[in-house]
Amino acid sequence: MLLLVLGSAYGSKAQQDTNYVKDYSRRITYRTYLSHKFNSLQVHSSAPGEDLRYRPNGRVNFGVGASLRKFTLNIGVPIPFLNDDNDRKGRTRYLDAQANIYGTKQASNLFLQVFKGYHITSHSKAMLGWDGSTAFPYRRDLLQYNIGLSSLRILNHSRFSYRAGFNQDAIQLRSQGTWLIGGYLTAYVVRADSSLIPGRLRDQFPATADVRSASYFDLGPMVGYAYTHVMGRMWFATVSGAVGAGGSVQVARHEGPIDAHTESHAGVGWHSQFRVALGYNTSRRYIGALFSQEHIGYLQRAGERFTWDVGVVRVVFALRFRERPASVERGTRWLQRKKNEVLPAP
Repeated sequence: MLLLVLGSAYGSKAQQDTNYVKDYSRRITYRTYLSHKFNSLQVHSSAPGEDLRYRPNGRVNFGVGASLRKFTLNIGVPIPFLNDDNDRKGRTRYLDAQANIYGTKQASNLFLQVFKGYHITSHSKAMLGWDGSTAFPYRRDLLQYNIGLSSLRILNHSRFSYRAGFNQDAIQLRSQGTWLIGGYLTAYVVRADSSLIPGRLRDQFPATADVRSASYFDLGPMVGYAYTHVMGRMWFATVSGAVGAGGSVQVARHEGPIDAHTESHAGVGWHSQFRVALGYNTSRRYIGALFSQEHIGYLQRAGERFTWDVGVVRVVFALRFRERPASVERGTRWLQRKKNEVLPAP
């Protein structure tokens, strides 16, 4: 599958302290990378240690990309010999589009995922009494799709740069941290041909034992903190975390042995975000490992919880060029003018 993501930092450019951040966005940055995008869903049992977890059969991708003047284009394709495990985990059909937009003042994650075909990692086939040709218990009928956005304002944007660690077009020269404030908005739908809970486990999930499909919608504020530690002005480690909570609307379709009905109610949801970047960063080269994860949860009736997550792991090698062709310079100026026409000044 070919994945195409185009990201653009929006809004006016903020002035940054050059003693702390060196901006290289006016140079062309080329990158190659390996990435693994993931998600999972988990129904938490009333019995300790008996949670039910589903995962899709993920893929490792190879990609190339480039950045210039805050515009970033990445193209990734699966690596065949690293993804040949359908006999163990079953086949997953999917659409997976994630965009991480790191501006000077704002950092945002956008994601859209459609996955069909999940295997169970929390229980074996013997524990569930299932047959099948795959090594893990596999459900080809299980479908989920989610769409969401989380965005955080970087309060100390003059001295702290997300782009240095995660977008490879800047350098954090000195150690620095920042508080983060923002919010999230997500929608999540999961459905199957029969109950989400295997038959042998239904006594452990009294509130959701006969749920065949469910939808969750939530939004709320977030607050967090990020810090980059710089060693010798070349080596860096960035750690960022944010948490939030808010309201959610939950809709579940129950299909029991006697009747079928739909229940809707308002509940409580929470959202956490975690990012890490480690590597080597100079005026010409970047070598780094990146991790980004969104974890979302809901408190359901009878005290049960439902959680899911989405994220990406990436290893990146990037090069920055000192000069760029005149045609590229003219093209970027044209794009900048068009962006200014579409996005009015704040």
